[in-house]
Amino acid sequence: MGDATLRFIGFEPLDSTDLRVLQAVVALATAGLRSVRGLLRDGQSQRATLEAQGDAQEARTVAARFTLGALADTAGFARGGYSFRQIRASLLRLSNVTVQVLKPGFEGAFRLVGSYGLDELTGELVVSINPVQTDALLGRQNFLRVNMDEVRQIQGGAAHLLHSRLHWVNQGDSRPVSLDTLCSYVYEGTQDGSTLRKRRMAVRQALKELMRIGWTVTETSPGLYRIGRPPRARH
Repeated sequence: MGDATLRFIGFEPLDSTDLRVLQAVVALATAGLRSVRGLLRDGQSQRATLEAQGDAQEARTVAARFTLGALADTAGFARGGYSFRQIRASLLRLSNVTVQVLKPGFEGAFRLVGSYGLDELTGELVVSINPVQTDALLGRQNFLRVNMDEVRQIQGGAAHLLHSRLHWVNQGDSRPVSLDTLCSYVYEGTQDGSTLRKRRMAVRQALKELMRIGWTVTETSPGLYRIGRPPRARH
Protein backbone atom coordinates (compact mmCIF):
# COMPACT_ATOMS: atom_id res chain seq x y z
CA MET A 1 0.00 0.00 0.00
CA GLY A 2 2.10 2.87 -1.30
CA ASP A 3 5.39 2.80 0.59
CA ALA A 4 3.94 0.66 3.39
CA THR A 5 3.83 -3.12 3.66
CA LEU A 6 1.13 -4.71 5.83
CA ARG A 7 1.01 -8.40 6.67
CA PHE A 8 -2.00 -10.02 8.33
CA ILE A 9 -1.52 -13.18 10.39
CA GLY A 10 -4.45 -15.14 11.83
CA PHE A 11 -5.63 -18.59 12.84
CA GLU A 12 -8.49 -18.79 10.34
CA PRO A 13 -9.77 -16.89 7.29
CA LEU A 14 -12.15 -14.02 7.89
CA ASP A 15 -15.39 -13.70 5.91
CA SER A 16 -18.05 -11.13 5.04
CA THR A 17 -19.55 -11.36 8.54
CA ASP A 18 -16.24 -10.29 10.06
CA LEU A 19 -15.99 -7.47 7.51
CA ARG A 20 -19.40 -6.15 8.54
CA VAL A 21 -18.54 -6.34 12.24
CA LEU A 22 -15.23 -4.52 11.71
CA GLN A 23 -16.93 -1.83 9.62
CA ALA A 24 -19.57 -1.39 12.31
CA VAL A 25 -16.98 -1.11 15.09
CA VAL A 26 -15.16 1.63 13.16
CA ALA A 27 -18.47 3.35 12.33
CA LEU A 28 -19.44 3.43 16.01
CA ALA A 29 -16.04 4.86 16.92
CA THR A 30 -16.50 7.47 14.18
CA ALA A 31 -19.87 8.42 15.66
CA GLY A 32 -18.04 9.00 18.93
CA LEU A 33 -15.84 11.73 17.45
CA ARG A 34 -18.09 14.28 19.11
CA SER A 35 -16.13 13.38 22.23
CA VAL A 36 -12.55 12.78 21.07
CA ARG A 37 -11.29 12.91 24.65
CA GLY A 38 -13.58 10.02 25.55
CA LEU A 39 -12.37 8.00 22.56
CA LEU A 40 -8.75 8.58 23.51
CA ARG A 41 -9.39 7.86 27.19
CA ASP A 42 -11.08 4.55 26.34
CA GLY A 43 -8.30 3.81 23.86
CA GLN A 44 -5.69 4.34 26.54
CA SER A 45 -7.50 2.13 29.04
CA GLN A 46 -7.85 -0.69 26.49
CA ARG A 47 -4.63 -0.31 24.48
CA ALA A 48 -2.92 -3.23 26.24
CA THR A 49 -5.39 -5.56 24.48
CA LEU A 50 -3.84 -4.56 21.13
CA GLU A 51 -0.54 -6.14 22.22
CA ALA A 52 1.37 -3.43 20.34
CA GLN A 53 5.01 -4.02 19.46
CA GLY A 54 7.79 -1.81 18.14
CA ASP A 55 6.84 1.73 17.11
CA ALA A 56 3.16 0.86 17.54
CA GLN A 57 3.68 1.02 21.30
CA GLU A 58 3.90 4.82 21.04
CA ALA A 59 1.08 5.28 18.51
CA ARG A 60 -2.22 6.81 19.58
CA THR A 61 -5.30 4.58 19.64
CA VAL A 62 -8.98 5.13 20.27
CA ALA A 63 -11.69 2.70 21.31
CA ALA A 64 -15.28 2.11 20.26
CA ARG A 65 -17.95 1.91 22.95
CA PHE A 66 -21.24 0.16 22.17
CA THR A 67 -23.88 -2.37 23.16
CA LEU A 68 -24.32 -5.56 21.15
CA GLY A 69 -27.69 -4.21 20.02
CA ALA A 70 -26.13 -1.00 18.69
CA LEU A 71 -23.47 -2.95 16.83
CA ALA A 72 -26.10 -5.28 15.35
CA ASP A 73 -28.13 -2.28 14.18
CA THR A 74 -25.09 -0.58 12.67
CA ALA A 75 -23.92 -3.69 10.81
CA GLY A 76 -27.39 -4.69 9.64
CA PHE A 77 -27.80 -7.85 11.76
CA ALA A 78 -31.10 -8.77 13.36
CA ARG A 79 -31.13 -8.31 17.12
CA GLY A 80 -31.25 -11.51 19.12
CA GLY A 81 -29.29 -14.33 20.65
CA TYR A 82 -28.02 -15.86 17.39
CA SER A 83 -26.81 -12.52 15.98
CA PHE A 84 -25.19 -11.60 19.28
CA ARG A 85 -23.34 -14.93 19.32
CA GLN A 86 -22.21 -14.24 15.75
CA ILE A 87 -20.92 -10.81 16.75
CA ARG A 88 -19.04 -12.08 19.82
CA ALA A 89 -17.43 -14.87 17.78
CA SER A 90 -16.46 -12.36 15.09
CA LEU A 91 -14.90 -9.97 17.60
CA LEU A 92 -12.82 -12.88 18.89
CA ARG A 93 -11.65 -13.78 15.36
CA LEU A 94 -10.79 -10.15 14.60
CA SER A 95 -8.83 -9.80 17.84
CA ASN A 96 -6.82 -12.92 16.95
CA VAL A 97 -5.44 -11.29 13.79
CA THR A 98 -1.99 -9.69 14.10
CA VAL A 99 -1.02 -6.89 11.72
CA GLN A 100 2.65 -6.23 10.96
CA VAL A 101 3.41 -2.80 9.45
CA LEU A 102 6.64 -1.72 7.80
CA LYS A 103 6.99 1.75 6.28
CA PRO A 104 9.55 4.57 6.34
CA GLY A 105 9.99 5.70 9.93
CA PHE A 106 7.69 3.06 11.38
CA GLU A 107 8.00 -0.64 12.14
CA GLY A 108 5.56 -2.33 14.46
CA ALA A 109 2.79 -4.84 15.01
CA PHE A 110 -0.58 -4.93 16.74
CA ARG A 111 -3.89 -6.77 16.89
CA LEU A 112 -6.46 -5.86 14.24
CA VAL A 113 -8.78 -4.92 17.12
CA GLY A 114 -8.31 -5.37 20.83
CA SER A 115 -10.21 -7.99 22.77
CA TYR A 116 -13.27 -6.27 24.22
CA GLY A 117 -13.73 -5.17 27.78
CA LEU A 118 -17.00 -4.51 29.62
CA ASP A 119 -17.84 -1.23 31.31
CA GLU A 120 -19.64 -2.44 34.44
CA LEU A 121 -21.32 0.94 34.98
CA THR A 122 -22.91 1.25 31.53
CA GLY A 123 -22.93 -2.38 30.39
CA GLU A 124 -21.24 -1.34 27.15
CA LEU A 125 -18.46 -3.21 25.39
CA VAL A 126 -15.26 -1.27 24.76
CA VAL A 127 -13.06 -2.35 21.84
CA SER A 128 -9.71 -0.73 21.05
CA ILE A 129 -9.01 0.31 17.45
CA ASN A 130 -5.59 -0.30 15.91
CA PRO A 131 -3.22 2.64 15.18
CA VAL A 132 -3.77 2.61 11.39
CA GLN A 133 -7.54 2.86 11.71
CA THR A 134 -7.15 5.37 14.54
CA ASP A 135 -5.19 7.65 12.17
CA ALA A 136 -8.02 7.36 9.64
CA LEU A 137 -10.65 8.11 12.30
CA LEU A 138 -8.78 11.19 13.46
CA GLY A 139 -8.25 12.38 9.88
CA ARG A 140 -4.46 12.11 10.01
CA GLN A 141 -4.11 10.17 6.76
CA ASN A 142 -6.08 9.32 3.65
CA PHE A 143 -9.10 7.18 4.39
CA LEU A 144 -11.97 5.44 2.61
CA ARG A 145 -15.58 6.33 3.22
CA VAL A 146 -17.97 3.39 3.65
CA ASN A 147 -21.70 4.03 3.36
CA MET A 148 -23.18 1.97 6.21
CA ASP A 149 -26.71 2.51 4.90
CA GLU A 150 -25.61 0.54 1.84
CA VAL A 151 -23.90 -2.09 3.99
CA ARG A 152 -27.12 -2.67 5.93
CA GLN A 153 -29.09 -3.21 2.72
CA ILE A 154 -26.72 -5.84 1.30
CA GLN A 155 -27.60 -9.47 2.02
CA GLY A 156 -25.12 -11.68 0.15
CA GLY A 157 -21.58 -12.33 1.34
CA ALA A 158 -20.08 -11.86 -2.14
CA ALA A 159 -21.84 -8.51 -2.51
CA HIS A 160 -20.46 -7.37 0.87
CA LEU A 161 -16.93 -8.22 -0.20
CA LEU A 162 -17.31 -6.48 -3.58
CA HIS A 163 -18.84 -3.42 -1.94
CA SER A 164 -15.78 -3.04 0.27
CA ARG A 165 -13.15 -4.07 -2.28
CA LEU A 166 -14.38 -1.62 -4.92
CA HIS A 167 -13.17 1.24 -2.72
CA TRP A 168 -11.08 2.58 -5.62
CA VAL A 169 -14.28 3.65 -7.40
CA ASN A 170 -14.83 7.15 -6.02
CA GLN A 171 -18.28 8.36 -5.03
CA GLY A 172 -20.08 9.76 -8.07
CA ASP A 173 -17.54 8.16 -10.44
CA SER A 174 -17.38 4.98 -12.53
CA ARG A 175 -14.48 2.78 -13.52
CA PRO A 176 -13.93 -0.26 -15.78
CA VAL A 177 -13.16 -3.68 -14.29
CA SER A 178 -13.14 -7.22 -15.63
CA LEU A 179 -15.32 -10.05 -14.35
CA ASP A 180 -12.29 -12.15 -13.48
CA THR A 181 -10.83 -9.29 -11.42
CA LEU A 182 -14.11 -9.09 -9.53
CA CYS A 183 -13.92 -12.85 -8.93
CA SER A 184 -10.44 -12.41 -7.45
CA TYR A 185 -11.90 -9.89 -4.96
CA VAL A 186 -14.32 -12.51 -3.63
CA TYR A 187 -12.53 -15.85 -4.04
CA GLU A 188 -9.02 -16.99 -3.24
CA GLY A 189 -6.84 -18.54 -5.93
CA THR A 190 -7.54 -19.19 -9.60
CA GLN A 191 -9.88 -21.89 -10.89
CA ASP A 192 -11.05 -23.13 -14.25
CA GLY A 193 -13.94 -25.19 -15.61
CA SER A 194 -17.15 -25.53 -13.61
CA THR A 195 -15.75 -23.84 -10.48
CA LEU A 196 -14.87 -20.70 -12.41
CA ARG A 197 -18.30 -20.63 -14.07
CA LYS A 198 -19.99 -20.89 -10.66
CA ARG A 199 -17.83 -18.09 -9.29
CA ARG A 200 -18.61 -15.84 -12.23
CA MET A 201 -22.32 -16.54 -11.80
CA ALA A 202 -22.13 -15.67 -8.09
CA VAL A 203 -20.29 -12.41 -8.84
CA ARG A 204 -22.88 -11.45 -11.46
CA GLN A 205 -25.58 -11.98 -8.83
CA ALA A 206 -23.59 -9.83 -6.41
CA LEU A 207 -23.41 -7.06 -9.02
CA LYS A 208 -27.20 -7.15 -9.29
CA GLU A 209 -27.36 -6.63 -5.54
CA LEU A 210 -25.09 -3.58 -5.84
CA MET A 211 -27.45 -2.22 -8.49
CA ARG A 212 -30.39 -2.60 -6.09
CA ILE A 213 -28.67 -0.26 -3.60
CA GLY A 214 -27.99 2.43 -6.21
CA TRP A 215 -24.74 1.45 -7.93
CA THR A 216 -24.58 1.39 -11.72
CA VAL A 217 -23.26 -1.71 -13.50
CA THR A 218 -22.94 -1.78 -17.29
CA GLU A 219 -21.44 -4.68 -19.22
CA THR A 220 -19.55 -2.80 -21.94
CA SER A 221 -18.27 -5.99 -23.59
CA PRO A 222 -18.29 -9.70 -22.65
CA GLY A 223 -16.57 -10.03 -19.28
CA LEU A 224 -15.88 -6.29 -18.90
CA TYR A 225 -17.97 -3.94 -16.75
CA ARG A 226 -18.14 -0.26 -15.93
CA ILE A 227 -19.14 0.13 -12.30
CA GLY A 228 -20.31 3.40 -10.76
CA ARG A 229 -20.59 4.32 -7.08
CA PRO A 230 -23.47 6.61 -6.07
CA PRO A 231 -22.53 10.23 -5.27
CA ARG A 232 -22.18 11.18 -1.63
CA ALA A 233 -25.54 12.04 -0.12
CA ARG A 234 -25.98 15.64 1.00
CA HIS A 235 -27.57 16.31 4.37
